[in-house]
Amino acid sequence: MYYAININEYRQEDIPSLKRLWTETFGDAPELVDRFFELLPSMGTGLVADSGGELLGAAYLLDAELWCPEKPPVKLGYIYAVAVEPSARNCGIGAKLISACERYCWENGIEICTTLPAEESLYAWYERVGGFQTAARCMYETVFPSDSPAEITLLFADEYAFKRADILRDNNYVNLNYGYMLFQEALCKTYGGGLFGCKGGIACGYVDNGVLLVKEVLNDTPEFIPALCRKLGAKSALVRRPDRYGTPFIAAYEAKDLPRDTVWNLALD
Repeated sequence: MYYAININEYRQEDIPSLKRLWTETFGDAPELVDRFFELLPSMGTGLVADSGGELLGAAYLLDAELWCPEKPPVKLGYIYAVAVEPSARNCGIGAKLISACERYCWENGIEICTTLPAEESLYAWYERVGGFQTAARCMYETVFPSDSPAEITLLFADEYAFKRADILRDNNYVNLNYGYMLFQEALCKTYGGGLFGCKGGIACGYVDNGVLLVKEVLNDTPEFIPALCRKLGAKSALVRRPDRYGTPFIAAYEAKDLPRDTVWNLALD
């Protein structure tokens, strides 16, 4: 079917339809969806695809910055949660949303446009429709719980962000705004995890089917993740760490603009 598509920034009156589309597409808890839209004005913006006044798709463009030692920060956009109504899929709406996100970046001084493809097969799709290429890679390590007496502290979003910036100050890394960190905190807590500290190290993760998925761990001691695994009642942990030769992770338009050793980690996956 052909749709005459218009793409514009979201308006307040779009939010009920956007929440419904999000819930039907991703299945997240209503309170988490509510929290996302509460924080969206502080995180970035949303682009809405409609035809004749009917909302058919949406994508969100979240603000961040690439920080490199002794260089000024570079504005970075992160495309998140691209969704299209089931009845309107395979009509090119997703591709038009990606193109609109890229155009928004260039028109608003955002120099690097990135995303995290939801599955491996989508890397080729993003390259085809938006010129995206793999810009950051990672490796995964399985860790099991232990009875380590390591003292683990639950951190607030601002505490985690401050510690993260301090740990990464001599690295190339993606700095995430406070609204983004608040949503990351809400996402992890909704699914049995959170933001944690232990002996100067930090970790962010949540539990899925008994497995602790560790999105980021920095400056950690060997006992940190095994002890966190036990604390959260997980049978094991899957730990993600940057690895320039590992599994494709973040994709970016003009991937060369993102240094290969950039620490990204905290994607909203």
